[in-house]
Amino acid sequence: MKRYVFVLAATAALWGGGSAQAATLCVGPHTGCFAQIQPAVDAAADGDTITVAAGTYVGGITIDKSVRVQGAGAARTVINGGGPVITIGRATEPDAMTVSIDGVTITGGVNASQPNNEVTFGGGVLIAVSQLDHPPFNGIGATVSISNSAITGNTVTSHSVIPLGFCPGRACGFNEGGGIDNGGALTLTNVRVTDNTAGSTVASPSAASDAGSGGIDNRFASTLVMHNCLVSGNHVVANSPIANSANAGGIGSPGQLDIEDSTISNNTVEYTGSMDFEDQSGLGGGLIIEQEGFFPHADAIVRNTQISNNHVTAVNTNPNSTPAGFAGGVASFSSALFDHVAVTDNSVDMTAAGYAGGDGGGIEIDSPVTMRDSLVARNTLSVRAPLGAIAFGGGIAMFGGDLTLERTVVVANAVSATGAAGPMPFGGVASALGGGISNGAPGIPAATLTLTDSVVTANRLSGSTGLPLQGGGVYTTNGLTRTHTTIAGNKPDDCFGC
Repeated sequence: MKRYVFVLAATAALWGGGSAQAATLCVGPHTGCFAQIQPAVDAAADGDTITVAAGTYVGGITIDKSVRVQGAGAARTVINGGGPVITIGRATEPDAMTVSIDGVTITGGVNASQPNNEVTFGGGVLIAVSQLDHPPFNGIGATVSISNSAITGNTVTSHSVIPLGFCPGRACGFNEGGGIDNGGALTLTNVRVTDNTAGSTVASPSAASDAGSGGIDNRFASTLVMHNCLVSGNHVVANSPIANSANAGGIGSPGQLDIEDSTISNNTVEYTGSMDFEDQSGLGGGLIIEQEGFFPHADAIVRNTQISNNHVTAVNTNPNSTPAGFAGGVASFSSALFDHVAVTDNSVDMTAAGYAGGDGGGIEIDSPVTMRDSLVARNTLSVRAPLGAIAFGGGIAMFGGDLTLERTVVVANAVSATGAAGPMPFGGVASALGGGISNGAPGIPAATLTLTDSVVTANRLSGSTGLPLQGGGVYTTNGLTRTHTTIAGNKPDDCFGC
């Protein structure tokens, strides 16, 4: 008995130093149990466990202490509704909290008001950031693990906007994290994040100008680790009268990122606009990796993962605008390692009334990236703009970031440009470049391209009459370093600038 009490006391100390002896509280229909989860959380102390029986329970829960929530399995224990369904955090020292959730489904959340009506984060789960009293003001929140669970069918949206003045020259508003908004240190194990939405739905159009991270938003001070997870069928939709950008259909991560043995698939980004803002765009169908200067990170790591069938669709009806669609599968704005990763069957489809640009049917690279033992296949990029279209990088578009490919195959990717021939207002000329890989483009900075023991084949370019079609396999403005690498069987040519 003494040994048992010691173990409980040690566990309580590890979980935040609450009661000397951790307790187990139950939720469910049995005698002595709470009927709902929130009263159990309110009654719990740091280190306690809350078991939740099979059934459906009311969402809108706030967890503000270090507890374990143990469901009866994702198919049996459902937490439904609220906005968000679960909020994890507290005003004082949220970074001292440790929360574990296992065996539940989190669904039906509609967040149109948190943290305020114009800027909303987290439809299913919101892990609040820590509010610092010095720049950059937002620090890391709670340490959270979610396992053997599903986060599905949640929405983050808004119905009002920030007035003129906050965003130069325009009103604006932001929706991020349809499934999860992570402001802490989050580990997901065997979790399905599916069918969540950031921005507009048919039933609830969003007023926001910018929407992102349909599945998971990982904030700039935060950490996201994923093992054996599925992020699929999530959506980002920006189609309000002031629509400016839609991005990161599956995952948007300015924070530290480590993904292993997972699938990011069938996520979509939809941008529809008619304004003439500077950066109107749709981007990052599956995954966006970026980094904020306040919080330098180690390289993002993606291992043994499938990134497939993610799609960016962008439409702009203003002939005076110059919109862009890019990164159908992945946008890597900070350094990353892709190891045994398949980037396949992703797409970008950009349609404009005037001029337009697009790149990276599979991947856009803006910072140093290494890909090892990987596959980039069957990704497509299409840009249609009557006054002029430039499209480059069907498989991979290097936008100033160095790329090293080792034992990687780039195959059957395609680029199409439709529109008038001639110069583009933002530089370069209307053209289709780099069916497999594009290292820069006219007006786009070149970088260092290194190919080792790799294959670039069966990629292709097409375009309107008079448009230059260059580099069916590889287009480069800075040469390349090539060792034991085959570039062959591409159309209309294999390598331009080599």
